[in-house]
Amino acid sequence: MFDVIIIGAGPYGISLASYAVQQGLSYKLIGHPMDFWKTQMPQNMFIRTPYELVQFPHPRNKFSIQQFAKETGTPLSDPLPRPVFVDYALWYAQRTGVAFTAELVIHVNKNAEHFVVETDQGSSFEAQNVVVAAGVRHFKYIPGLFRNLSSSLASHTLGYTDFNLFKGKRVAVIGSGQSAWEAAALLHQAGASAELIYRRERPVYGGGKYQEIVLRSIGNIFFSLPHFIKKKLLHIGTATVPIARFLRQYVEGKVNQHSGVTIEGVSEANGKAQLRLSNGRKDYFDHVIVASGYNINLDKLPFIGNNLKQSISREEGHDVFPKLHASFESSVPGLYFAGPLSAHSHGPTFRFILGLKKTAETITFAIIKTKKSKDVS
Repeated sequence: MFDVIIIGAGPYGISLASYAVQQGLSYKLIGHPMDFWKTQMPQNMFIRTPYELVQFPHPRNKFSIQQFAKETGTPLSDPLPRPVFVDYALWYAQRTGVAFTAELVIHVNKNAEHFVVETDQGSSFEAQNVVVAAGVRHFKYIPGLFRNLSSSLASHTLGYTDFNLFKGKRVAVIGSGQSAWEAAALLHQAGASAELIYRRERPVYGGGKYQEIVLRSIGNIFFSLPHFIKKKLLHIGTATVPIARFLRQYVEGKVNQHSGVTIEGVSEANGKAQLRLSNGRKDYFDHVIVASGYNINLDKLPFIGNNLKQSISREEGHDVFPKLHASFESSVPGLYFAGPLSAHSHGPTFRFILGLKKTAETITFAIIKTKKSKDVS
């Protein structure tokens, strides 16, 4: 019987496991270490957070990225290459004593007294608490227009580690956000003829150290803010996230852009994807990459049992999100959510790695408090 089982071995899961180690909690961290960052995203690209703010948390503020760089001889730069961030995460895990159980959770349920977690390797674990830190892997979204195209003609940005297979191909990238710009830049570098198509009148660039500091600060106060301010911040956090400025040089003047248009029709013709645009243009592409992001939805998590899902209270008017307490605990005692699934209750900070410290500290000490209360009783 473990104090806590953590589902997901990305940045949130690793941070939580590190805090469990430091506070003497028994735990299982289940998942393949940093797998999403290594196998689902291009490696010759950067993370949007300036390296000064890339910090895995520690109760005594140890094991910073600067310490990692010094000990390993790794140069740091802005923007920070994605593989460097992965290496830092694994170094941090090793230095803080985090142990991984490299399996995948296939089922979580709760009996009268505790949680039961089963994995794809036939393992079964029991715990007083479970933290779901599963990231966005299960939430990729492709608009209905593109779902009728075969997978050889259309795909989501998720899952590409590089774009070399599109060399010499003509590829449409649909979207106006970070992932669209990243895909377009990497397609150009791979020798593809990429074209960006999006509804906005112009690209919106932003980010940087100051904006990231503000976003991190919002995570510390969001839960206690008045409802109307929360609503405004959530809208800003989902609808107008800017493209990181460092991507501008990789796209502007290199990739053709079609702004202020929508896709009105999609079909297959002679082995190509035919797109009909709202400006009357009709064009053909060897492939369409849909950078439509993710629809966070608790019901899409395949490993949470239906009975348990039905027991989880949802946010009013946004029932795809669990309604969480200040401790990130759901209405099911002992069941916590970290990362994007906590973003509606705790704010847009938690869609990014800026929320690691707040999440790890809050959940860990909530578990400790509950454990002490049970020991006394």
